[in-house]
Parts: sequence; structure tokens; C-alpha cells
Amino acid sequence: MSKSIKKLRDDLIVLNTKIQNLATNLLSLYQDYFQNFSEIVNRQLILAVYQICTQKYPDSFLRLSYQQRINLQKQIKALDTIFIENLLDSFKSIELPNNKFIQDFYNQIITLFSSLLITENSPQETLLDSKNTQTNNSENLSTSQEINPEELIKFQLDIEDCIEECLMNISHRTNKYLQNANILPNKIPSKILEMALQAEENTSLVSGSPNLLSLVIEKEDTSDNLNISPIIALCLRLTEIEFNHTQLNLIRQKITILLQELDALENEYTKINQQYAIAQAESAWRSSWNE
Repeated sequence: MSKSIKKLRDDLIVLNTKIQNLATNLLSLYQDYFQNFSEIVNRQLILAVYQICTQKYPDSFLRLSYQQRINLQKQIKALDTIFIENLLDSFKSIELPNNKFIQDFYNQIITLFSSLLITENSPQETLLDSKNTQTNNSENLSTSQEINPEELIKFQLDIEDCIEECLMNISHRTNKYLQNANILPNKIPSKILEMALQAEENTSLVSGSPNLLSLVIEKEDTSDNLNISPIIALCLRLTEIEFNHTQLNLIRQKITILLQELDALENEYTKINQQYAIAQAESAWRSSWNE
């Protein structure tokens, strides 16, 4: 016997409460994840650039003057702020569903990024403000509207796409800095480097050197022989960054578990919604049918 409309409606209310609780936990995890994310990325970026300059292309780095080395290092240090700005701009381009809960979720992540760009406060004051913001944000999440788990899943995927895009952009910018400083060979067109960063082959990284990419450039010379040039470039990858940072890795594991739970709730939500629509249609049919 099929469930009554009231029972199905009650099931949807219970299910939506579970989805809201899961979404709140997901927000809390992302707040923790992003709190020091740019700093962690910048640390690993600097380490990768250090490897390129001292282990992969030491002769090119030694040819720089003292001032040129300082200028390059200043550019690399400034990438921390640039990366946060890039994340903020990328997140602002996310298309949001007409759902107050997800919009509040989004606004709180945006607020966190914006607070990280504030340089007027001392580091301790900024950290305190961020913690207070997180506490207030958790209390202010709207729970008055039903959440479509499919929309929440899409929003989470958009977040991850933004992260990957920004990592690729900052990698490309760093490689340009290294090319301009004549560390990386200028003979590699920027488009080739950009395409390499996007390619699936990026899964093969330099052994023992996280966030570095090994390229092999093949070019025919006048004698019809292939001239093969091995190139090492920077390639920040989220899996490498998380693997090399215990806290990020732990948060990622928790996010993955929540997403598995969300996927199960999405299946249940779809099933009950379909049953609810059928029950309503059957009731509407009976109410209008005349013998």
C-alpha cells in the first residue's frame, strides 16, 4: 500500500532536516578548510619554486643578479594575496540557485575570503575576527527553506571547480614569472605551458618533488631529427597540496564522508519526492472524477 500524502510530507520534512544539518556541517568544514588554505598553498608554491631554482635550474638562477633574485622572490611572496583575490573573484562568478540556505552558505564563504584580504588589522586581530565571524555565521544560517540536495551537490562541485581553476591560474602566473626571469626556458610558448597544466597527463609528477610537472618538448630540426627537451615547470595540484598537509587532508576526508552521505540523501529525496508527486496526482484525479 502506498504511503499517504501526509506521511510522505512528514518524511520530506525529516529528510530536509537531515540535509540542513549536513549542509551546516559541510559549511563548517569548508570554513576550516579555507581559513589557512591560501597560506598553505603559498608555502608549497614557494617550496616548488625553490626546487626549480636550486635543484632543476641552478645555473639559470645563479646567472641572475642579486637584485633580480630579490625581485623574483618578492613576486613569489605576493602571490599569496593574488591567490586569495583570484579565489574571491572566481567564487563571485558561481551561479546560485534560488535557495536562501545555499545563498547564506555562499555569502559566508565570500565573507571569509574578504576577511583574509584585510591587512589593516594585526594577524592576531584578524584571526580573532575570523573566529567570531565563523561563530556568528553558524548561528545565522537560514533553516526556513527546503534544500534540494542536487542543488547543494552542484554548489559543492562549483566550489571545487573554483579551487582547481585558481590553482591552475596561479601556477601559470608563477611559470610566467620564472620565464621572465629566464629560469624556465623562454622557448616554450606560454600557450604550451597552459595547455600542459590543463592536460590529464598532469597526474604524472616529478618523483620526490611535489607540485612540479615534467614536460618533454619535441621539435623537429632541419635534419628531420627530433630534438627532445625535458622541461620542469610548476603545477600546483590539489591532491598534492592536501597530501602534504595533515590538517587539510583530514578535513578533505571529512568532506568526502559528508558528500557520500549527501549522495545517499539525494537518492532518498528524489524517490520520496516522486512518490509525493504521484500521491498528489492520484488525489487530484479522484477529486475531479465524476461517475
